[in-house]
Amino acid sequence: MSDTIEAPVVETNDAPADRFAGVDFGSETKTDAPTLPAELPGGEQSKPEPEEKAEPQEPTWYVKRIGSVTAKRKEAEERASRAEQELAEYKRALAASRGEEERPPELTPDQIRQQERDGFARQQAQQAEAQEFGTATQRVAQSLTEIHGTGAIQTATKSLVERAGLDFDNKSHQQIIRDISELPNSGAVYYALANDPDAASELLEAPERKQFAMLQRFADKVPAKEQEQAAQPAPRTAPAISRAPPPVAATSGSGRATSSRSIYDGDLSMEDYIKLRSKK
Repeated sequence: MSDTIEAPVVETNDAPADRFAGVDFGSETKTDAPTLPAELPGGEQSKPEPEEKAEPQEPTWYVKRIGSVTAKRKEAEERASRAEQELAEYKRALAASRGEEERPPELTPDQIRQQERDGFARQQAQQAEAQEFGTATQRVAQSLTEIHGTGAIQTATKSLVERAGLDFDNKSHQQIIRDISELPNSGAVYYALANDPDAASELLEAPERKQFAMLQRFADKVPAKEQEQAAQPAPRTAPAISRAPPPVAATSGSGRATSSRSIYDGDLSMEDYIKLRSKK
């Protein structure tokens, strides 16, 4: 019997390398095999960077064409709008030539009530403004009367209206009168403006934002005597004393004059004293 030696069988999982990998059959060219991503330390694989997608660019002729069409459309819309406005104007002119009145749009009940409230509010504001302006003119007139008398009111006002152009319906001029009424020497300033038409005209024609400063500078130039006279009240006249003789004493019913002698008179004689004493 002969001894035989058996070699140990070694199992391997390594498959033979495919030497045809990467060969495109039917073509003589050899393509490169796809490369796998490299492994990073720790078993992580690097992620491929995303490729940026390039936006498609429109041709130049296409962009110009779109711009031209847009511009023409905008011009057409503007022409249509102008045509509508002209047509509306023609209709109004035709209606006016025929004597036809354009009917206003009908209002809702809420709009009607709102108009009534707005109208009432405007009326109240106008009345309050007129009352406040009247109070201001009264203060100026009272101050002017204390200095130059009642006749100076009409004289000064006439001079300001005719020579300086004062207009009591002008809102700006009304504000000047209000500002004058707030001055401590309002009457003196009003009278001085009436006698200086150049300064008054310059003040009345100045912009509203400058009028108060100009008025203040003018008021500072008013003579001190008029300011003191305006600050002092008008002197009161003393009551007149009659120079007529004193009235005659009334007589008693007996017709005899009553004696004014008394027992306390120093020059009274004894006889008279007894007589007066007996009457007590």
